[in-house]
This record gives sequence, C-alpha cells and structure tokens, in this order.
Amino acid sequence: MKKHNWHPKIVEDYLEKYYKNVDSRDTARAYLKAFFTTMNEDPKQFIKKSKKEITEIVWDFAKEIENRAPKTQSALLSFIKKFLVRHKNPIDEVEFEDIRIRNNLKKMVKPISKKKTPTLQELKKILSYTSSVKAKSLFVFCASSGCRISEALKLTFDHIDMNKRMVELIDDIPKFSSPRYTFFTPESKELLELWKHEREKMMLIRYQKSKYLRDQLAKKGYKTYKKSVKSKIVNGRTYDKKIWIVEKDGKELTKEEIIALDNRIWPFSYVNAVRMWVKLLEKTGEPFNKIDQNPKLKFKKRLYNEHCLRRVWFTQLASGRANEEFVNFIGGHTSDLSKTYKDFDSEIMRRKIKEEYDNHLGCLSIFESQPDLSGLNEELEALKKAKREQDQEIFELRQMISDIGNKKLDQTKELQKSVSRRTNGLT
Repeated sequence: MKKHNWHPKIVEDYLEKYYKNVDSRDTARAYLKAFFTTMNEDPKQFIKKSKKEITEIVWDFAKEIENRAPKTQSALLSFIKKFLVRHKNPIDEVEFEDIRIRNNLKKMVKPISKKKTPTLQELKKILSYTSSVKAKSLFVFCASSGCRISEALKLTFDHIDMNKRMVELIDDIPKFSSPRYTFFTPESKELLELWKHEREKMMLIRYQKSKYLRDQLAKKGYKTYKKSVKSKIVNGRTYDKKIWIVEKDGKELTKEEIIALDNRIWPFSYVNAVRMWVKLLEKTGEPFNKIDQNPKLKFKKRLYNEHCLRRVWFTQLASGRANEEFVNFIGGHTSDLSKTYKDFDSEIMRRKIKEEYDNHLGCLSIFESQPDLSGLNEELEALKKAKREQDQEIFELRQMISDIGNKKLDQTKELQKSVSRRTNGLT
C-alpha cells in the first residue's frame, strides 16, 4: 500500500458522507491511514473480512500502539471503531472495551504532555523579539480574541468588523456547525490595520514563491506552469528568468486576479504560523524554548506551544473575574448562554456580549497591560508582619510607660499620706 497520497475511494466516500467539516475530515483520514498502513490492510478488503478476523487485527493494532500517548491511542481506536460501525461490521462492544482496558485507556483520557501558559508580561516579552507585523498581528489577535490559530488563518476581512472589533467565525471552522462571534482589543485592531498594507506588498510576489498557493489553485482547476521570460540585457546578452503562470480555461490570469483568489487575512499555512511562533520562543530563550521531556511522547512538544495563545485568553478573563458562561460562549466551548440568548435579536446579543468583553479589556491588552506584580505579595506580607511587630512593640512600650506612671503615682500618694500623718502628729 502506498505511504503517500493515500486516498482510497471507499475512505473518501465515507469521509464525504459523515464529515461535513474539512478539518475533521482531514483528521479522520490521518487516523484511518495510520491504522491501515500500520496493519498493511486495504480498506475495501478489510471491511469484507469476518468479525473474528477484524477483531484480531484491531487487537494486534492495539499492541502496536501501546507505547503511544493515551489520548492518541484512544483517538486511533475510536476512529476505526466508527469506520467499522458505519460499514455495518462493528466489533462487539465488550471486545472493544477489553481492548481499551488492555491498553490502560480510561473513558476520560488525560493528555500526558505538559502545558505552560505565559502571563501578559511574558507574552509581551516573547513578542518583543519580532518586528514582523505579520507575526505580531496574528499572535496578538489570537491572544485577544480566543481564536485558535487554525480558525484565524481561515478568516478574511469580510469576517471582521473593524469598527466594532468583532469577528464572525464561519461555520466550516473546526467544532462548529454555525457561526459564533468574538471580539479583539484596540491594539489588535491597530496591528491589523498595519498588516493590511504589509499584506498587499507581500501578495504581489507571494504566488511566485508559494507552493501552497499553487497547490490550492491546482485543486480548484487552475493550471500552473513555469514560463521563461526576458529578464534583462547585459553587454548585449539577454538573460531569461522563469516565472509561474496561472491559467483558467486557456486564459492567463493577471497578478491581481491571482492575488484575489486568496483573500484570507493571513494567507499562509498553519505550519508556517507554528514555525514563526517556535522561532520567537527560540529567540526568547529559557524557559520559553523548553521541550517536554516525557519519554512517552512520540513527537517532541514545547511547553509553550502555539495553543498557549488561546490559553492566555481564557486565563486572563478568568483572573479578571469574567462570567464563566460568557467566556465559554465566545470561546466556543459548551455553554448555557447560547440557550439564554437564543430568543433574543442577534444584534442585541452581540451588543451585550461586546459590553461584557470591553469590561475586561484591561486584562487582555498586552502592550498596554499593567506592570507585572507577581512576587509583590510576599513583600507585602513581610511589610504587614513587620508593622504588626512594630505595633506590638509600641503597645508594650506604652504599657510600660503606663505602669511606670502608675507606680510613680502610687509612690507620690504614699508620700503625701506619710507627710500628712507626720503633720497631724506635730499638731
């Protein structure tokens, strides 16, 4: 079986039918490919096998992946189980549960990788190591809106209302079947305005260098090929250079027409975004460039991975005491707020949510954030303790002075009585 360009028709038909979302489809394909290539099975022939044979193969597969991360094992087994159920050849539920138990997989599988979340001051430090508006605009946008990088990379300027600082997340983004809305900070808006101009300059030369864009054009039916053109004449000799040409129905497209085909705000791939983030971590140095040393991880993972930008958003709103339902709602997690507002006019809902968001701008603004006060609590407690001790000393001194005063007063009274008795005796 081929290791690359793995697109068996039976799998593609299954994905097309049961996975509406493109990203979910790609994920399912990757897991199914891992199963079939590991076990060297053809999908079409596999589902024709008897239940006993299929069960034995899945048992063998469980042994093959027993050293993988528990979450990965669970996902691999779940995807193959669903594939078999949809093709009416499922494994018995008891058998499947025995396989999970054999691999020590519980119902709720916790990830084994460690994750770190930077503070606003730490994030500001990381971002200070780049002068690229492209990188800053993307990372600040994600940290201030709660968007995943994969979500942000699919947005166009049509999905953003710059005046209201509102984002409409389209329905083909992972985990969502209908649009949701979130917001971004004024500083993120400024970076987006700067990026608009930088983006135009970049796009004029991008399609000549970007294989990703040319591959996307090829998938959409455009023809791409290289063509030699006269470049310059030096000492009477003509030098040629090769440039990429894009055609549709025999007509050559202009630069402007090609650029218009990719109208995303950040027209590059997820891999490029991750590379930019990793480069920043490496420049920043420890502890931000550290890698999780867990030996069970098949691939190395960074403690401050790109997803920490979204965790910053959740953490900051939680520290700012934002309403949990509000945070979950615009963050795309399960929330009862959607039920609360479902009968309201959408404009009213958005206005109310924006008011709540704007109330917490202070804990989401990176470059205008308050100074980092971490570590001052201990100093404050030490000062309070010193003050208490000082107050106690003052109290004791006052008590001592009071006691001395009372003693002197008693002595004075005794002396007065003694004098009085002597005076009475003489008279």
